Amino acid sequence: MNGSFIFGQYKPYDSYGHRLDPRGKIFFGLFLMVLALFTQSALFYSIMIVALITLLRFSKISFGLLLKNIGPFIILVSITAIYHLIFSSRESPEIINLFGFSLTRGGLEMAVVFSLRVILFVVIAFLMALTIAPSEMAESLVYFIRPLKKFKIPVNDIGLIIFIAMRFIPVLAEEFETIKKAQIIRGVSYSGGLINRAKKSLVLLIPVFQSAIRRADDLAIAIESRGYISGAERSSLRQFRFNWQDLVFIVVSIGLTAFIFGIVEGR
Repeated sequence: MNGSFIFGQYKPYDSYGHRLDPRGKIFFGLFLMVLALFTQSALFYSIMIVALITLLRFSKISFGLLLKNIGPFIILVSITAIYHLIFSSRESPEIINLFGFSLTRGGLEMAVVFSLRVILFVVIAFLMALTIAPSEMAESLVYFIRPLKKFKIPVNDIGLIIFIAMRFIPVLAEEFETIKKAQIIRGVSYSGGLINRAKKSLVLLIPVFQSAIRRADDLAIAIESRGYISGAERSSLRQFRFNWQDLVFIVVSIGLTAFIFGIVEGR
């Protein structure tokens, strides 16, 4: 990618987080997401966010990279907070009145809680995307949905589709940047307001889409020429096996998360 930054791109470091079995990390992430839906405790969300960021730091993910990744979600978090400030808990006590708008205590609490929930889900996604290679992600998902084979569902094909989709993200991003730079050389200016830049960038989607179709055709021919058979049993280059580090991570992380959840909810 010529050193360019791609949101959520896997970072192949040798660290504790990277060495963990991807199935354990995915299972913990799903467990935490489900548990987070059953609480509205800002304290619980804050503790989990700090814990996950600490795990990412142990995985050699820098704060600068985390800030770059979380940047696109600032707008989503802001919209979530503004929505709850305006519409949630209007009957609760008023804190302050600004320009005729009443800011209530309940609205402020809901804005903080749901904004933290969004941030928690985003950080969980960071843990998955930044420390699990696309091929390992696909193989892990196939492992979890393997029981669906009994219902004649082609789980291996689903894993291949997921892997190709994840691999295409940086390729298409690079294609977008290449076409954009070619347009700039030809005199197209992308300066100005947000709406103006969005309109000009929207035009680039047509050649990017055309390039994606062409690459998809080439990829289909390459897969077919290598003898890929849909629904057939496939081997894997890496055989996942849980070791003691993975077992300790799963037991400790899930145990502590459940313990903190119980303490927070029991207050």
